Amino acid sequence: MGIKDKALAFSRKFKLDSHHAIERFGVFFGIFAVTGAIVISASGASAYQAGRDSLSQTALYTSDFKTSKTNLDGTVDGVYTNESGNKALVMMHFSPTAQISYNAADYRAFLLGSDTSLNSEPVSTSGIKGSFYAFGSTGYVGVLLSADRPFDRQVLNLTVRANAELTTPGAEQAHSSGKLAGDETFSKYDQWRVFFNPGASGVQKIAALDALTFDPAQAYYEVALKEMEAEAKDALDQKLVEMRTNLTQIQSYTSDLQTTKIDGLFLRPPTVPVSIATDKITGVSAAAAKDGVSTLALQTKHVVPGGFDLNWRAGNVYDGYLDALVPAGQSYAQFFTKKRDEGSDPTSQQISDMQWILSDGTSLTKDYQSSDVTMRPLMNIMNNLSQAYQNYSRNKSQYESDLSLDLLRLDASLRDVQSNSTVRDDKEFLTTLH
Repeated sequence: MGIKDKALAFSRKFKLDSHHAIERFGVFFGIFAVTGAIVISASGASAYQAGRDSLSQTALYTSDFKTSKTNLDGTVDGVYTNESGNKALVMMHFSPTAQISYNAADYRAFLLGSDTSLNSEPVSTSGIKGSFYAFGSTGYVGVLLSADRPFDRQVLNLTVRANAELTTPGAEQAHSSGKLAGDETFSKYDQWRVFFNPGASGVQKIAALDALTFDPAQAYYEVALKEMEAEAKDALDQKLVEMRTNLTQIQSYTSDLQTTKIDGLFLRPPTVPVSIATDKITGVSAAAAKDGVSTLALQTKHVVPGGFDLNWRAGNVYDGYLDALVPAGQSYAQFFTKKRDEGSDPTSQQISDMQWILSDGTSLTKDYQSSDVTMRPLMNIMNNLSQAYQNYSRNKSQYESDLSLDLLRLDASLRDVQSNSTVRDDKEFLTTLH
């Protein structure tokens, strides 16, 4: 029996031929219904699994917020936990110039649970206690939660209320903020809302939460400063690479002075400003080091006015740099003020005033015209060497002043947190819906 005959026999047996149209419709309808049910079930299972995966992995659902009445913009830095998973810190910050209260006593919070669609439900983790930290005058604030056991994998809805309004709200802003929040309290009080999941696998762990006593400065360093410190150190290291290149160029162009001659005349090496004359860059760059760790360092006898003799590789911001720099009996604020008043670096002008004397005692800049074609080779060497000195001087000034100051400002910021942080940890601070 051929394939065609077999197909006809199959059709007659299951009443799918032209004489059984109704039966054929029923069979096909059943097939489509079953197929549809399978597809829908598979889609539902996929969506359910996607929701479970999101709940399992996603730690933070809110990246920024706006206060409901004063309309201030804020950023959520992240949610952090300890190794045991029963402590969680939600770190947030406003602009340092934002008019917020730096007193933790001016805040309270409310905690609800949420499903993956951010609809409210009871909190499943038991025994949660909360405290609020204002990290000095940095604009950073945080809510620290601790539980009897590791946090469940559940989205939590945290509302923080500021009892003190330091910015005058506009009626239109307050009305719209409350409406968007979906809660009438947002138009009555100045507050904001954050969604996070401290039980997620994607949550970041920090050492500050494993300490017996929570240290706001350590948490601030780990969350806010450590990355900025790495960027500041990288900028310093890259500047050393540039400075080393400048010194290599200076050495090369200085050698050219002895080999480039016009009718026996050559340029004598100029008198270099004492502030850079003996400078060296020692060590190797990260690209050249076998372990990929840079050891470049500036060796100089002169620090630019307003600059800092900072051995930044030997320490970190958390341990502090200022103690080694600030003279005894002087505050770091006074130290920064005195540095600011030291004036500008004269090296650039001194390089411009360097004398370029030829081997016969004449001056290349005074006794010859820049348009003199015969002297052009010597003019080129002079310009190249002068520019290399200028480039080095500019980079050294940036390295010792601006870039070093960027790192020291982080140290000063940490000291602000150490001296001026406030905390509210009474029972009335946090209200939890179980």
